Amino acid sequence: RFTAEFDFRTYDAEGVILYAESLDNTAWILLALRDGKIEIQFKNEFGTKVTSGGKAINDGLWHIISVEELEHSISVKIAKEAVMSINSPGTLFKQSQGFLETKVYIAGLPRKVGNALVKQINPRLDGCIRAWNLMNQGHSGVKEVIQEKQSKHCLVAVERGSFYPGTGMAKFQINYNNLDSAEDWLINVTMTIRPSTDTGVMFALVSNETVPLALSIVDSNSSDSQKIIVTIGSITVAQLESKKLCTPRKVLVGLLVTKQQLELSVDSHTDRSNTEQLSTLHQAMMANVVTYLGGLPDVPLGATLVTAFYNGCMEVKVNNRQLDLDEAISKHNDIRSHSCPLIMQ
Repeated sequence: RFTAEFDFRTYDAEGVILYAESLDNTAWILLALRDGKIEIQFKNEFGTKVTSGGKAINDGLWHIISVEELEHSISVKIAKEAVMSINSPGTLFKQSQGFLETKVYIAGLPRKVGNALVKQINPRLDGCIRAWNLMNQGHSGVKEVIQEKQSKHCLVAVERGSFYPGTGMAKFQINYNNLDSAEDWLINVTMTIRPSTDTGVMFALVSNETVPLALSIVDSNSSDSQKIIVTIGSITVAQLESKKLCTPRKVLVGLLVTKQQLELSVDSHTDRSNTEQLSTLHQAMMANVVTYLGGLPDVPLGATLVTAFYNGCMEVKVNNRQLDLDEAISKHNDIRSHSCPLIMQ
């Protein structure tokens, strides 16, 4: 029968922990998180079921999770205590010549499966799993896959936030139109950053092959500070210097832009500008812009001043909406959506 046990840690509220299916794809079981709570979905020859229960476990602490198929039910335990027992007529997976063979997917779904689920879910999950025991065979099969991939290794200690390793970016489609006026738009970005390197694009708008707006960190001439700059195309329109950013402390950065004015704030300092370059941005906003966090796609040389990927922790709100990297149109695989390395101060 199907069994799985492991230690699990996450700050993510929704995503697939584990999906297993029969070789002929006719039976499957899904173990997932929704609103931070464990959810089970399964299908066998007798039908489909979905149920959830227990407390929310997306608190960044380690939890022992176990799923066990019993004779007439499926049992789910957290820390060895039962939180769900789901009636299950018949077995989940049929044996073949005395053996039970299944295909197992961790932290995601095979592409063809999404629409077959009883209840749709965003499969992307940022979490950490250790002490694997699948089908009472320990970590056999799992260890070999993970050992070779550095990006799949667990961080020793984590805190809330998103971590950009300096190798890629996330892409969003965001509507900046101001509902009060057909011609007006509003860009209101607030972010908490803890950079690990001194140069990189944190937030950018791209229109075709141009970069009508970018918010970046750049190295300063001074040895104990960096600059945060706003560029429209290849022209710097606002900048503020901040004491050494690559430290354990977090820095609050704000960018407010309308077609009349631009305002950059870092901690308690502010730089305002009503530069004529805003007309260039206005034209792009009237057309179509794509939002990027942590870097830029390939753009022509000279389209903007900074093209390096951002490396470090960053949480971003755009027009008062917290951006969830699990909801990005695309995201580099090495970016961790909901966990940052914890720095001991």
